[in-house]
Amino acid sequence: MPNAPSLFSSLLNLLPSPYLQSSFKALMYLLLRGEGQTRPHHSELKSESALSRFLNHYDWPTRTMIRQARKAVERALLSYADAHRRGPKPLLLVILDLTTLEKRGEFAQLPLSTLNDKQGLHLVILYLVVGKLKFPWAYRVWRGKDQPSPSDLALKLVRTLPPWLNKRFRIRVLADGGLTCESLLEGVVALGYEAVMAIRSDRLAANRLHLHDLKRQGQRVVLKGLAFPVWVSWYKYYLPGGEGAYEWRYVLATYRATAQTIVRLGARRFSIESFFKIMKQEFALPQFGQRTSQGAHRFLFLSLLAYLLSHRVALTLDHPLEWRLLALHTRRLLLPDLVLLASLIECFHLGLPPPVFKTAS
Repeated sequence: MPNAPSLFSSLLNLLPSPYLQSSFKALMYLLLRGEGQTRPHHSELKSESALSRFLNHYDWPTRTMIRQARKAVERALLSYADAHRRGPKPLLLVILDLTTLEKRGEFAQLPLSTLNDKQGLHLVILYLVVGKLKFPWAYRVWRGKDQPSPSDLALKLVRTLPPWLNKRFRIRVLADGGLTCESLLEGVVALGYEAVMAIRSDRLAANRLHLHDLKRQGQRVVLKGLAFPVWVSWYKYYLPGGEGAYEWRYVLATYRATAQTIVRLGARRFSIESFFKIMKQEFALPQFGQRTSQGAHRFLFLSLLAYLLSHRVALTLDHPLEWRLLALHTRRLLLPDLVLLASLIECFHLGLPPPVFKTAS
């Protein structure tokens, strides 16, 4: 994968005018502040109206930029596979989950819907993990009742993965119980991938037993309505703030595996929860603040891009940084001119003289 400055430069060069480039840089400067509060009116470098027009109205190649970012992810995965040619194929985790970006009010141009008493944009996200590489790949918006279900959208996301991945990696799809259904399991298996997914304990097996009636961990089970067997295990999940209260969580695998392996892999799905937390707290994913679908879509892409660039920078560091500090470090690396400009503006507001830079004699 190209380093972060190279990728950033290639994306910047896709914008057709210096004005659009400056708006793009100003928005990325905001997103890389690492504070999670990013709206156009927070910018000290561009006016709110200019950034709003950039997101909602101006013509710039959003899809081309997305494809460019995906190609960079593919190159990183290919490089990882090349470095692990010997021995078994490396394991690539494809993690699927649903997150809600809450938004209240009436927004006629946004596909808002209500799920679990939360109104907003409901995103099904596909997240890739192999070794130290952790990349968002794509997302889809669930548009509500009578539209493709979150499970349907999850399968569409899995189908966007390039076919060559299956030749270089052992692909295992992890998903939350809210997405697990026959169509998703069958679709994943038809693509030649393995699956480890959470499942409700009241699911009915072909022998008319419910999963919570099983006595043996790692048992081979034929679920009602499913054409192939699965292996099922379960574990205690301690409820947050429950003072020791817990419930049993069930996990299935579409391939033969021990109970311990099934539970361990099922737990790895929660790595996407850490990703969601980072995106919401440091990279402002819920702060899209736009009233048009195009504006919201562009903001979400730029937010995910800020994470992608920061993660790429993290891989080059000798010592890990907290995500907020990592975002600031990435901003200094990619946008030194704007860092300097913002410092000069701050000096002006404070009534301080501008710094004097000495040149080497």
